[in-house]
Amino acid sequence: MIDVVSPRLRAARGFWNEGRHADAFCLFDEAIRQEPNNVQAYIGTARAYADTFDFEPMERILEKLRRRAPRHPGVHHYIGETYALLKLPERAIASYELAAQLPGAGPPTWMELASLYERGHRLDEAEELIERTVRSGYDLALVSLVRGRIQRRQKRLEEAETTFRTLIERVPEGSPWACEAWSELALMKDGQGDFDGAIEAIERCKRAQRSRDALHWAASEKVHDCMKELIAGVVRDDFRRWRDEAAMLPPERTALLTGFPRSGTTLLEQVLDAHPDVASSEEREFIGKELFLAMRAGQRVNPLIDALNELHPDTIDSQRQRYFHAMEYLLGEPIDDRMHLDKNPAYNLTIPLLLRFFPETRLIVALRDPRDVVLSCYLRYLPLNAVSVRFLDISRTAERYVLDMGTWLKLRELIGVPWCQIRYEDTVTDLEGTARRALDTLGLPWDDRVLDYRHRVVDKKHVCSPSYEAVAQPIYTRAIGRWKNYERLLEPVLAMLDPFVREFGYAP
Repeated sequence: MIDVVSPRLRAARGFWNEGRHADAFCLFDEAIRQEPNNVQAYIGTARAYADTFDFEPMERILEKLRRRAPRHPGVHHYIGETYALLKLPERAIASYELAAQLPGAGPPTWMELASLYERGHRLDEAEELIERTVRSGYDLALVSLVRGRIQRRQKRLEEAETTFRTLIERVPEGSPWACEAWSELALMKDGQGDFDGAIEAIERCKRAQRSRDALHWAASEKVHDCMKELIAGVVRDDFRRWRDEAAMLPPERTALLTGFPRSGTTLLEQVLDAHPDVASSEEREFIGKELFLAMRAGQRVNPLIDALNELHPDTIDSQRQRYFHAMEYLLGEPIDDRMHLDKNPAYNLTIPLLLRFFPETRLIVALRDPRDVVLSCYLRYLPLNAVSVRFLDISRTAERYVLDMGTWLKLRELIGVPWCQIRYEDTVTDLEGTARRALDTLGLPWDDRVLDYRHRVVDKKHVCSPSYEAVAQPIYTRAIGRWKNYERLLEPVLAMLDPFVREFGYAP
């Protein structure tokens, strides 16, 4: 087997990036036929199918690759990487473990596996792989990053700080590895009460990201312009008409958990997912990606509201079916007659899009003190994309918060479907009370198993959110009012946030 990006594959990727998917698939398929021993031909094709949520052909391509080279560790490594990109940690771990057992496997596979073990709270197994990598003579940046995280989680804070600072010194300034290490240091300094140190560390991280944010910012601006236009144009009659038009379709049990990143959506999702009549999907992009593309397919109109109103019922029906098919694949089990809870904290702007395709959807909106939300988004490293690019300084973060939550304040008066607001502060001080309110909104009976959600998080379920570590801990209240330690940092945006502080009940 060979592992090269051939001219044919480069051309296919070029077509894909231009949105010429049919042309790209022709070249990807040709690459498999003409380059049957090239691992990248299979992986590139499989990931293209995954990008369009077409998982059955993706799996056929991956299986074809497995049969072609069943004992090639690199093959199973790439397959594990593909599953990891899809946020399927159990499948990724299985592929990496298989790769690690084969002759020729090495540190890159061991460390990807160690990283997944750490996220799955299997710290001893992660450390064993780290030591194996070090003994082999490799000094990968991921070794230091995972080792530092384990040391921090084990309260070996001096060792963790040394590990992160050593990593920063030996990688290129401003590299993603350095950014992640600076973010880890910021969180450590925050936990130690060194708030000035936390600000200094996270600014080093964000400054480096701002130096390469141009493409992501442009993409974000384009999306924002479209969504602002949609929110400005949608009215109550639109939602009513969409419900009437969908009356002929078989009703589905669907719900959306949204709000804003760092508002407690991960904790609330894990609680609700412990209910036997709920199947929750964590931050899948089908709504914001596939439904958006379906809405614009064949449309020449510019305003999104017109595109939504001109959708044919057959398009709506087919996309509803595709949505559940994709979610069942990603969940790894049938949804059957359970309620499907789609958790995505950045989906306020897409609520009209969701309710056009699924007008029966119930909504839960997570709230948290806006000052704590903005601070928490800024204090954490996130890989650059069209959402995270908004969190590279305090002002950008506050502006995105105002857009999202201002949108919710308008839409909640128009949508005409069951909804509720759940405050993070209430969840951590009265879990049963807030769980009951959320379940009432979902139309579900009480079940005591929701109070034992941590058993599933720690022992059975991988959490892909950046909150994976926090949500596995017993509920704590120390994050309430955290913003007061950073009032100087937040001072420029406090007036901007004040209307929401008052609206959501956080004013003194």
